[in-house]
Amino acid sequence: MEIESADVIRLIEQFLKEHNLKRTLDVLQSESSIRLNTIDNIDAFKSNILKGRWDIVLGSVEQANLEPSRLIDLYEQVIFELAELLDLAPARVLLRQTEPMQIMRTEQPERYLRLEQLLSRTTFDAQFVYKGEGTKESRRAAIAESLTAEVTSAQPSRLLTLLGQALKWQQEQGSITLGDRYDLFYGKKHAVQQGEDKVPSKIHATIKFPKKQHPESLAFSPSGNYVATGSADGFIEIWNPMTGKLRTDLKYQADSALMMMDQSVTCLSISCSGEAICSGSSDGKIKVWNVKTGACTRRIPAAHSQGVTCIAFSKDSTQVISGGFDNTVRIHGLKSGKCIREFVGHTAYITSVLFSDDMSRVVSTSGDGSVRIWDTKSASCMHTIVPNERNAGLALPETHSAARVPGSSTDIFVCTKSPTMYIVTLDGDVKKTFSPKEGACNEFLCASITPQGKYILAVSDKSELFSFSIESGICQGQTKISEHGILGMANHPTLNMTAFFFNDRKVPIWTSE
Repeated sequence: MEIESADVIRLIEQFLKEHNLKRTLDVLQSESSIRLNTIDNIDAFKSNILKGRWDIVLGSVEQANLEPSRLIDLYEQVIFELAELLDLAPARVLLRQTEPMQIMRTEQPERYLRLEQLLSRTTFDAQFVYKGEGTKESRRAAIAESLTAEVTSAQPSRLLTLLGQALKWQQEQGSITLGDRYDLFYGKKHAVQQGEDKVPSKIHATIKFPKKQHPESLAFSPSGNYVATGSADGFIEIWNPMTGKLRTDLKYQADSALMMMDQSVTCLSISCSGEAICSGSSDGKIKVWNVKTGACTRRIPAAHSQGVTCIAFSKDSTQVISGGFDNTVRIHGLKSGKCIREFVGHTAYITSVLFSDDMSRVVSTSGDGSVRIWDTKSASCMHTIVPNERNAGLALPETHSAARVPGSSTDIFVCTKSPTMYIVTLDGDVKKTFSPKEGACNEFLCASITPQGKYILAVSDKSELFSFSIESGICQGQTKISEHGILGMANHPTLNMTAFFFNDRKVPIWTSE
């Protein structure tokens, strides 16, 4: 099957039109002598004419290659209706500064003069305007029939759709893998230097916040292309983890129109596709954002009665699960924006939440020192694990966080505010413990697992980074990483790269040698 070069040019013209590259579009149409001459939706176009939505209609015909006589009829009717509303200033602009009306002035001077006379009046006389040539509605109908006969309809974003279909076909053929960073121009995926898991040992880049600001939350995208931060003053920003610089290729960030919550951004989660970010704030609100545009696509104003402490997308990105200072775990549907499941039983604030791989279980950790495993459908608690129960004194140490262990569908890693961490199972059993030598650490404040599941990385209350072999449980070493108090950390999904954030204004991104 041959592809006509004219069709390729029209695809490019549609892309230029949709991205408001009007000057480039005009040059391409002039040099190629191929006009786009399409409307996104003919039925909607016709309906807009019949209902007099002239701003939309004029925008639609701007790049269409219509006969001057049809455009003259259209512009004349718009001027008539503006005059009827006594909105004379824009009517005069249309009459005196548009190409169709200048053609009328040259070829039909009497008709043009009648419009000038109309706009010099202070009242509207329908008989003078229409001269018994039908009503406003009948003229709209005639114009609609005339214009729709000359244009065709094309689905929006055809170029991007076809490119997406081509990539999908290549994925189905096994040429590229879903989730790869793909260079469309060169036809190959970006090189990702993913080797054996190693412990971070040096600073690769540093994200710097303005004075008197600091991050409260951080998350890597599943592809690793960007890292998102949420700040104490409510801003959500997208950064390049390789350079530590703000992603100014995102127009809204280049224009300083950042994503923003009303209060401190206490937690972040990124969808599997990397196209959406979910944020929770200290006032109990949740918002979902489009990463590409920076637009808020869903608001959940009363997700929790107190601050949101943790949040996570479901695998299919149709739901988010959250925990809060109100001691509850909730699942919210993103289509409805409503709470569709509530899990009650913890006696203190929630510190982390996650879905199991198959979405049948929910795992939560809490300031009450427990890990609870819930049935997703019934919201009933199936198991309560208290990892530090034997070693606890008067009060159980808080369970900070839970994370799935790479390569296992049943193992969950749990960090507690103590010198001991655990791997537990979805069946409620404690499988393995991790502790440094006695006296080396008072308590761990945050932890994560390297991409391939070889090491646990944990930061103590002295801001020292400890590494443990998951296989042997032995501590591999410790490194001082800051003089400031640690707030949190996150691992790159594929590389030996870890971001830490402290109670200062810097986010150092460490990597291995």
